[in-house]
Amino acid sequence: MGDCAIIIPNYCGRFLLETYLPGIVRCLGQTVTVVDDASTDDSVAYLRQAFPEVQTLALSTNSGFSVAVNSATRVTDGQFVVLLNNDVEVTPGFLDSIMPLFADESVFSVSPRIVLPSRGDMDEGAKSGFWHHGLFFTDQEQGVSQVRPILYCTGCAAVYRRSMLEELGGFDEAYSPFYWEDVDLGYRAWKRGWKSIYQPASTVYHQHSASISKIRAGYTNRIKARNALLFIWRNIDDLGLVSWHRRWLPLVLMRRAASGDAAFVRGWRDAFALRRDAAEARTRDAGHRVLSDREIFAQTGIEVPL
Repeated sequence: MGDCAIIIPNYCGRFLLETYLPGIVRCLGQTVTVVDDASTDDSVAYLRQAFPEVQTLALSTNSGFSVAVNSATRVTDGQFVVLLNNDVEVTPGFLDSIMPLFADESVFSVSPRIVLPSRGDMDEGAKSGFWHHGLFFTDQEQGVSQVRPILYCTGCAAVYRRSMLEELGGFDEAYSPFYWEDVDLGYRAWKRGWKSIYQPASTVYHQHSASISKIRAGYTNRIKARNALLFIWRNIDDLGLVSWHRRWLPLVLMRRAASGDAAFVRGWRDAFALRRDAAEARTRDAGHRVLSDREIFAQTGIEVPL
């Protein structure tokens, strides 16, 4: 299956590890690292007792997805990083159709087909996105049966080329604790001409948001809003798109406030406080640009409404 390191982030998910980790170890061998993000349950003790063959990296401070994955990446080896949520069930041989795609040296990451049992075995689809009223939204296309480029690989189940992942600096920790960091990573890779690919011949099953669903919805929606804005401010430098976003954002804010969407307004405030950091990140990454924003959207099938 290639020279791979399997990384599984975990936070208070002992019940998920009990359910899904045995299958991962059985299917993928013993090159598995679970990075525990300062769980308050007995996840670490359970792992060390029940899975001594699994490397357990216990963080002392809860910092979120990006920090956890980056920490594990630094202490593992392998040309490729297989990233799996703790609520993902893999199928035997799921890497067999993925690894050959990396023969193309421009491929950064590959996503399997992700099926959601809790939603009637819905196919999560090939990751895409769309623009509306100056904002960018992630989306997916169901029923894709061919290998094709996608905007990004979702962090719940993806394989990354380590050399490129390290050159990108890993997941951007500005998005902590969660959401949009995988979109940002895939987009920064595309800027450098590095592809993300969808491989529907490979399948995993994802118990969607089994951990995050425990967190108060108002908080998660606030983080989603903040990070959606940060994605635009940190990545988009097409003058037409930037101008369009700036014209629409005040109106969107007024509409959201009038409708009682406090989470979006608070998320905007959080993002606004980080606007200078976002501008610096955009300028820094622009030096690595090979593809323009419009070229990236064209290659991933996203319509630009300008």
